[in-house]
Amino acid sequence: MRGATLGVIVACLIVGRAAAAESAAEAIRAFGLTGTWSVDCKRDPYQACENNRCGARLTYIASSSGAPTIRNVIGTFTPGQVRTFISTIYSATRIADDKIKIVSVQDPPPSTTLIWWRQPGEVWEIVLLKVGDKYRTFSAHRDDWKKIEVDEGFEVRPPPPPPPAQMYVDLPTKWLRGKNQTPLFERCSD
Repeated sequence: MRGATLGVIVACLIVGRAAAAESAAEAIRAFGLTGTWSVDCKRDPYQACENNRCGARLTYIASSSGAPTIRNVIGTFTPGQVRTFISTIYSATRIADDKIKIVSVQDPPPSTTLIWWRQPGEVWEIVLLKVGDKYRTFSAHRDDWKKIEVDEGFEVRPPPPPPPAQMYVDLPTKWLRGKNQTPLFERCSD
């Protein structure tokens, strides 16, 4: 009898803990991410890029129905034309008061021909670090760590491909951590 009672108590604790866990949308809202963000809200993505600098907006959408999404709009060299990438968020978990871990998959169509950038269908883990009323990307990598964009707040890129290649055909196996911290994102009013 004592074993059955203990089993019921343990089962109730497990079910209660699962029921109390935040959904991805709730975690995103609680962290304060919903809305539109940019590293430079003054630079409009619908204006032509200047000096290889383009406007960009990241919008976190956590509606009451359906999976949350990230909508990334990036400017081009043609006025009024933008590139839009949407990722579906499958989980979002606060891992500290100032950090949230997001697991997402970029939706088709393909975003780029560069093999080392995110591609549709790949699962990515991203940790965002809150800095006051802004945030920065603390880490971003494919779930198998074979592609890395950010590590401990610093940008990561593959080295230039070996000559005579101009771009990677196969996935690079070496990654270099840069000296620059990732930029801070600020909330935009648009």
